[in-house]
Amino acid sequence: MHSLVLSASLVLYKPDFEVLERALRALQGAGKFAKLHHELKLKLTLVDNSDDANVYSRLTAWEGDARNLMPDWTLQLLRAPGNIGYGRGNNLVIKVAQSDYHVVINPDLFVHSDALHEALRFMIMHKDVGLLSPAVFGEDGERHYVCKRHPTMLIMFLRSFSPLWLQSRLRFIVDKYEMRDCDFEKIIDPLEFPTGSFMFFRTKSLQAIGGFDPDYFLHYEDADIGRRMLSIARVVYVPAVRVVHQWARDTHRSLKAKLITVRSGFLYWRKWGGLFASQLTIKPPQSKHTVHKQVNAHVDLTGNRRVLVTGACGFIGQAVSADLRLRGYKVTGALRQRDAIRELAEIDYVGVGDMDETTDWSRVVMGVDCIVHLAARVHFMTDIVQDPVAEFRRINVDLTLNLARQAAAAGVRRFVFVSSVKVNGENTAFGQPFTAEDTPRPIDSYAVSKLEAEKLLRQLAESTSMEVVIIRPPLVYGPGVKANFAAMIRWLKRGVPLPLGAINNQRSLVAIENVVDLIVSCLTHPAAANQTFLVSDGEDVSTTELLRRMGQALGCPARLVPVPIGWLQLAASVVGKPEVARRLCGSLQVDISKTRQMLGWSPPLTVDQGLEKAAAGLVNLGKPS
Repeated sequence: MHSLVLSASLVLYKPDFEVLERALRALQGAGKFAKLHHELKLKLTLVDNSDDANVYSRLTAWEGDARNLMPDWTLQLLRAPGNIGYGRGNNLVIKVAQSDYHVVINPDLFVHSDALHEALRFMIMHKDVGLLSPAVFGEDGERHYVCKRHPTMLIMFLRSFSPLWLQSRLRFIVDKYEMRDCDFEKIIDPLEFPTGSFMFFRTKSLQAIGGFDPDYFLHYEDADIGRRMLSIARVVYVPAVRVVHQWARDTHRSLKAKLITVRSGFLYWRKWGGLFASQLTIKPPQSKHTVHKQVNAHVDLTGNRRVLVTGACGFIGQAVSADLRLRGYKVTGALRQRDAIRELAEIDYVGVGDMDETTDWSRVVMGVDCIVHLAARVHFMTDIVQDPVAEFRRINVDLTLNLARQAAAAGVRRFVFVSSVKVNGENTAFGQPFTAEDTPRPIDSYAVSKLEAEKLLRQLAESTSMEVVIIRPPLVYGPGVKANFAAMIRWLKRGVPLPLGAINNQRSLVAIENVVDLIVSCLTHPAAANQTFLVSDGEDVSTTELLRRMGQALGCPARLVPVPIGWLQLAASVVGKPEVARRLCGSLQVDISKTRQMLGWSPPLTVDQGLEKAAAGLVNLGKPS
């Protein structure tokens, strides 16, 4: 077995020897524990940045004691040519490191006994991760929020210079910067700004970006190296890796430290932008999934399988019906009225009247192999019925269960229920996408009704032979799409200037072709039975980027004005439309790794291909047929 090599660098500046010995003891314990689980060689280099002959003499005399403290580590003491700064001090070790992994650690940080083992285990399992950041706690057990978002000048002022009363009044801004809206018991991927107190690198990736930027003396070098690492690899916060930091905020204690912070801040903004508003757009390298299009070799294409599609006149229903027919299925489309749609050739449309808990489906489901259930009462921004909760439940729950029970009794093999990602919740913290296994947190009546229907379908599947598949899509777009997406396209075509040029959120979308492909795959794939799947285009985009790429697809560049997000939110509140600002500025990401891995499925269309089709469909609207 190949022995892994873990190197480490620890930069010292006139150290407190008692604290340093404690840090080394913790590192020794963690190294010893890691060697129980990995074939591992450990190397530590102490870099003296003190620029003081007396300090170096004391370190040299103490070096033997340090070796005795750390029998599982090969220890080296290196003297820097003066106080060259934190990044340069570490670079002395990084540039010559011959290791698989390299950890940069502060002298006042104490790793948990299993921290190195957990970090190694994660990095071994995730080959595309270049930098891992840990969960950091104080000695009192309180969490330190040292994983952060892109900094601005306002953040630097509030944290380093502002009076306490102003810090308190604007605490919500700092909380956002410190990512306090995230769940720190879950992985954060990608991470914008990793903590510099403990940085666990893949050495090959670290050397590929040249280590730390030597222009930084202290502060913001961790933000900078995180940005550069994201250009070639993933940067991830992993809560299983835990450390304790005896942290002292020196930026609040001396004028010199504050001036160093200011210089580093302006160096960072000159390099990356975002002085007054965040301009960060993270595009981490895509994970190397096994990409092979689901060819549905197990599907009977002789035309003997009959599929019932409810909501067949809807946006998704029409696309699903047409696709199934092209694949050789016999398709029955259930409508309230036969004249509700321009009927597609070779699809058997059936009018069933009002669909509710009393509908008799026996005639329709007879001889049906699978059902795609799309009929639903959708979310309305302004609802005109007296009791919308009851109406949502009547259509989305009672109708669904009534149909499913009759389908199971008639011998239907599989029931595909198209739910909504709103079952998971309304928004996500950046880097923490929804997964199919998350605890649902529906907010509005529509989402609550969808979740209730999901639960009842699962119960039915447990007591009958009918298999149930649940799919939760985010916003679906494509030719013929209506509502806000269509309005956005019209604004772009008219050249209307939009104040949406500074939004750096991340949202998952799904092209109609992609969601239809997954629905059809779930009709027959053996692994899909009784599972819940999320679906997207596999690439998340900000509102700003979406508008720009949609403009390119339309051939009319988007005219975007970079208005700060805070101003947009304030304006939306003033006119009574805070929900609009939340949708435009907030993030909603979904993780489709379960869908990829369990079904071997990948989105057939990229985001750009989907937008091109949507744009072409809108251009053709209104043309005579």
